Amino acid sequence: MKQIIFFIFIFLNLSVQAQIKVLFDATKAETANNADWIIDADNFNLRYHPNPVIGGNEANPQRFPTPDQSTVTASTTEDYWTGANSAWGIELVQYGYHVETLPYDGQITYNNSNNPQDLSNYDVFIVTEPNILFTPAEQMAILNFVNNGGGLFITSDHDRSDRNGDGDDSVDVWNDLFQNNSVQTDPFGFLFNYENFNETTYSVANLSDNPILHGFFGDVTALEFHGGTSINLFPSDNNTVTGLIFRQGSQEAMFVSAQYGQGRVVAIGDSSPADDGTGDAHDNLYDGWYAEGDGSHRKLMLNATLWLAQENTGSVINHSNNPFKVWVNDNLLHIKNVGNNFTKVQIFNLSGQRLWSQEYDDEIDISGLKSGLYIIHLQDISGKFYAQKFLK
Repeated sequence: MKQIIFFIFIFLNLSVQAQIKVLFDATKAETANNADWIIDADNFNLRYHPNPVIGGNEANPQRFPTPDQSTVTASTTEDYWTGANSAWGIELVQYGYHVETLPYDGQITYNNSNNPQDLSNYDVFIVTEPNILFTPAEQMAILNFVNNGGGLFITSDHDRSDRNGDGDDSVDVWNDLFQNNSVQTDPFGFLFNYENFNETTYSVANLSDNPILHGFFGDVTALEFHGGTSINLFPSDNNTVTGLIFRQGSQEAMFVSAQYGQGRVVAIGDSSPADDGTGDAHDNLYDGWYAEGDGSHRKLMLNATLWLAQENTGSVINHSNNPFKVWVNDNLLHIKNVGNNFTKVQIFNLSGQRLWSQEYDDEIDISGLKSGLYIIHLQDISGKFYAQKFLK
């Protein structure tokens, strides 16, 4: 009976839900100079004067990372791919997402059936430190994408960080989109400041049920900037804008979230927290993903990506590599462990809110949970995590 319940759940889960797709942008000089804000590149032949052309040694990321993401397993490390954001991409794939890059010559469009990488084909669009202004058509495409349910991850960097020499840095690029688009002035309710500072802050908003600060990948306790800028909030322009992490003793935000139409946005004022320290050998890269911010950077970036994806609309977590099976019977959640030394078990709802946390046990009383779909998260002794949905 237990096996029947489990296989019915798997059939229902896989048949009614679609895989979340995440697109990392590389059209806005994200690999210029010492930047390498991509998940993978096989070729290093770009140069920027100021727009990208073939004939240099900068990373030129292709659409699909290689080796293929279908070969990624729970033990795959970030150096499987070549890019300073490869850890971000690898961990999203391990969670069950599909990742791609929009190459330097790709097009940012929305509802253009002639573009195979049109934003309408993706759930989350990640743009890390763009150095080329968005065209008016691109600005409209991005805003329409978010308004219709897409998630936008915005990363800026410090003032005067123009990497491709065109006179515009990422602060200029983002503020131009916010203020000069043809749809709505300040649609998200925030602007980046023109600053350049180093700071480690522990000023995290006291929001115990916030799925970005206390989500699937853990609790965020700190944020460390190395040449970053802050964010000013304008709730009169968008009353959903929320400061989540602030400069110490200040109301200037370092990480914010907002909603716009049916979609969601997050923004951070520094590219270094997502840097995993590996990538283009020509660049000086540093490990901000694992080694800094009291280990919170990885949790923050991944929790935020899941929030942007709005998992409550349906996604599949990849079951193929999980060393366990789960089923529910008589208000007990049963876990069949296949060889792993698990230490911790947590339960989340589909909005990313943690509902349960305890030391590992192969039977958990879930009588206090309402009927519905949940995510179980197991952590093993090495710190690796495994996830699966279950139906009560």
